[in-house]
Amino acid sequence: MATRIDEVQSYDADPDTVFAMLADEEFIVHKSTQSGSLDVTAEVEEVGDRTRIRNKRVMPAKVPGFVKRFLGDTIPMDETQTWAAADGQGARDAEFSVDFDGQPIGFSGTISLRPEGAGTAVETKGTIKCTVPFVGGRIEKFAAEWISKYLNKEQRVGAQWLEDHA
Repeated sequence: MATRIDEVQSYDADPDTVFAMLADEEFIVHKSTQSGSLDVTAEVEEVGDRTRIRNKRVMPAKVPGFVKRFLGDTIPMDETQTWAAADGQGARDAEFSVDFDGQPIGFSGTISLRPEGAGTAVETKGTIKCTVPFVGGRIEKFAAEWISKYLNKEQRVGAQWLEDHA
């Protein structure tokens, strides 16, 4: 079983400006800290015509007891995004994966960044897969809700960042 995620974030800035924010190590650390990360590192690297973003963070495990049994007191996350070069309108796509430090859950998928009116839409589509027998579906459902909240928080933090750095 797997659970699908499809979330769209909207920003009042052009695609190049939004991508510059998303690929800014200072912003990555800021958004992670604002979302409750206890420890965070960010690394952005140009590899040919691609941009690789790696964000490692440790989140407090504010999760139900049945999830905490598997994850412990903290949730280590290692996310890698590999972005293609932009097209003529600034649109670009990425593949991403999130590893939970060997835990029996994973999250992977695609991100698309597209012009939308005078702004930009960033769509995250992915699949959460948990291999724990009997409760895997419940863990996936909880993770999907948590990821949705995280992406909503990221949008609010990003909108403020763009306003502050205009």
